[in-house]
Amino acid sequence: MIAYIFCNQSLLIFSIPFRIKTCASATGSEERKKSALQVAFSAYNSLPSAGLRAESITYISMFHAMINLMEDSPEKVTAIANIFQQCCDDGCLNQHMINILAGAMSAGDFLSITGVSSNKNTAQMKNLPAKWSQRSSDDNGANTELFF
Repeated sequence: MIAYIFCNQSLLIFSIPFRIKTCASATGSEERKKSALQVAFSAYNSLPSAGLRAESITYISMFHAMINLMEDSPEKVTAIANIFQQCCDDGCLNQHMINILAGAMSAGDFLSITGVSSNKNTAQMKNLPAKWSQRSSDDNGANTELFF
């Protein structure tokens, strides 16, 4: 019974980021994108009730979803900032996420969210508090880049 529960939990840990990433790839009307974003946030928000914590791959998936599905607006910046803060609080930040965010937003928005300058999109993890990446597999995001 324990192995079965562990197996289901492991599958759930991996299925949520993939569900979010699938939503992030939605194209078409704004209504379709809005619906996909709602599904992505629902999947992300389901983690605590399942007794799980988000991992780096989950946060990468959420950043992709918000970047791809939300119109450029102050609400988008706020949503990204909120997920970024949760990611940092969980110690899951890695260089891959920094690269995603630096490449997807204005230098001003990037600075306001991360607290570091994205001078020619070369922001580095070494300029950020170490505790923000304590649970991340490595600073280069090698384990998560395979999936995204």
